[in-house]
Amino acid sequence: MIDIGHYVSLLKEDTFVIYLFHGVVEKSDYEVRNYTRKHLKKDEFCALIKSLKSRGYVLTMDEIVDNHRRNKKCPKYSYAITFDDGFENNFSVAAPILFDLNIPAIFYVSTELIQKNSMTWTDKVEYCIEQIDSGSLHIDWLTKPVVFNSKSSKIEFIEMLRNTVKANADIDTEELVVNIYNQCDLDPIIQSEDPLDKKMSWKQVQTLHEETRFTVGGHSHRHVNMAFLGEDELNYEVSKSIYLMKEKAGINTCHYAYPEGLEHCFSDKVIETLRKYGVVCCPTAIEGVNNNITDLFYLRRFFVV
Repeated sequence: MIDIGHYVSLLKEDTFVIYLFHGVVEKSDYEVRNYTRKHLKKDEFCALIKSLKSRGYVLTMDEIVDNHRRNKKCPKYSYAITFDDGFENNFSVAAPILFDLNIPAIFYVSTELIQKNSMTWTDKVEYCIEQIDSGSLHIDWLTKPVVFNSKSSKIEFIEMLRNTVKANADIDTEELVVNIYNQCDLDPIIQSEDPLDKKMSWKQVQTLHEETRFTVGGHSHRHVNMAFLGEDELNYEVSKSIYLMKEKAGINTCHYAYPEGLEHCFSDKVIETLRKYGVVCCPTAIEGVNNNITDLFYLRRFFVV
């Protein structure tokens, strides 16, 4: 269960908290999928939002930008609600709860995930390992096969992949996924209608944008580590995502969030490129609180699990 008291206790008089969510689902009864609790159960999410509302003052990201520009302190116990990636359950499960409670939120979407209803490499790996009882897999950078035959050993394997791949620009994630599926005698998956995988349609993204409580921002095109990209690729990621949001949903955005968002996932060059395309604010996924003078490209967020 989510520790609601912990997340509410983060609210203070002289700082503001940005909460990072990914998904909200009706149920989560998988063996290894969603072991990170990236998708919260609906009742947990609802209880947390109600508790935050009773304790604090909710901000929009536009208000955070305005307060920063004016060097104005936020109200006591301020917080903001953010979602990354663009999962369909943001629209069908989370948004109605936020709407009913009159809570604004921003949804950072990766446009290729929306365009193709595609999955990130980590979700593809989780999906694969969920399907098999046991395995012995050869991974290029390891000298011995990885053997798993239980829930804990499956999770240990997936976690090892996450930690290694996300810190290494030289690993081709598409090749890695195909290799794992082939060794498991499964056809590689591109998309899934599972609530953990399904992305919003452009119509749903547009509907969110048109609701005054909600904002839509960018999250790259392909959901890649932007710090790993060369100049041309970086320009493509940002320009393509901004173009598609405008073309497909009528959104002119000045908001963005770095995919992954840790220290090694953005750089001065990334920030310079975002600024070039009109972005004024881009929170990280580094844990911590903020105040009115925190740089808008270094804002910290708490990943709610």
